[in-house]
Amino acid sequence: MSVDRDSSAVSIHRHFDCAFPELWLSVTAPESISAWFTPCVRGSDGRYRLRFTEDSGESYVKHATVLRYRRREDAGEYRFLLEDPGHHDSVVEVSVSGAPGGAVLTLRHLDPPAELADGYAQGWADYLDSLERHLAASRQDAIRRPEGGR
Repeated sequence: MSVDRDSSAVSIHRHFDCAFPELWLSVTAPESISAWFTPCVRGSDGRYRLRFTEDSGESYVKHATVLRYRRREDAGEYRFLLEDPGHHDSVVEVSVSGAPGGAVLTLRHLDPPAELADGYAQGWADYLDSLERHLAASRQDAIRRPEGGR
């Protein structure tokens, strides 16, 4: 995984040991996002509600509005507006493509609030570690599950 941070963006590029469709589903379906990221619910207004809970038990909500979404057979990308209460809104771009031995995800968080940029860089890296663990556990569950079983 590579993590780059400059004054205008946090960028992460990471290879995952799974096929493109599995990774794409994990980063686009609210129930999958909830399993590795944070509880995610799509509201009737089309915005996604993300509830984060700190170690202290304190929780807060951010909203995401999809601005662009495109999927092809072996690649996809989407862009969303992240509403962060008390800070200016920012844009996050996610692209996923098939690659030798798996799939690649690139995440770019554009113009994050300056006072939060270091935290976002570490947070995105930590969440993608969580995604890798989630994918590995899903593969193990599939191996243990009898054929045709659920």
